[in-house]
Amino acid sequence: MKFVDLHLRPPIGDPIAQKEMAELAHGLGYSVVAVAFHPRSSNEEMKRARKIFIDAGLDVASRVDISVASRNGLLKELRALRRSFEIVAVEYDSIEALSVAQHDRRVDIIYLDLASTSRIFPLKRASSSSAHLEINLSRLTETPRLPEHYQLMRIARQITKAKENRFRIVVSSGARNPMYLRAPRDMAAVGTLLGLGREEAFKSISAIPISLVNKNRMKLGSLYTGENAKVMGTRDE
Repeated sequence: MKFVDLHLRPPIGDPIAQKEMAELAHGLGYSVVAVAFHPRSSNEEMKRARKIFIDAGLDVASRVDISVASRNGLLKELRALRRSFEIVAVEYDSIEALSVAQHDRRVDIIYLDLASTSRIFPLKRASSSSAHLEINLSRLTETPRLPEHYQLMRIARQITKAKENRFRIVVSSGARNPMYLRAPRDMAAVGTLLGLGREEAFKSISAIPISLVNKNRMKLGSLYTGENAKVMGTRDE
């Protein structure tokens, strides 16, 4: 089984920190990681960071996190960024933006800082197989502003609602530094604590994110047919 952390957020201007995270992720047993870049990151910054993670023995997917509150703002960002990144993720900033994100096939992942906000996440039935809800475990341990039991309860409820609405669940670290990286089986164990079945928890860190990366690489075609740019041997059933 190949394990995936679909949300690493290393400091893009710090190659030493990137190298430390890359080597630790590989040592923990990950085969694939998605490195999140700022929407305005330069090609050179992205190329240098990708190389560091590839040199550590990892297959690297490029990711962009979009945080825009308005419908038109989100549509503008999607038009500008979709062809430049293998994973496009949208943070829930408003109901208006969420409405677009849930139904626009250019969006791969929706995520919300459930651990530190009391906002409701009004999911509606997913209209396509590209709809994924991501749970970032680092948000549980960084500096939560809600009691721990309340965080867990809210996330478990959100996962139940997401499954009812045909969203696929991805569990990621969301790590900004090595302290918040966790071994794959530890990630799966927390997934079961949050309401996923054992098989669902393992798929959330393996088959589901691998399927998403493969599908997008096929769509992007020649943009990502270079070194270390295809994940093989696992599919989401």
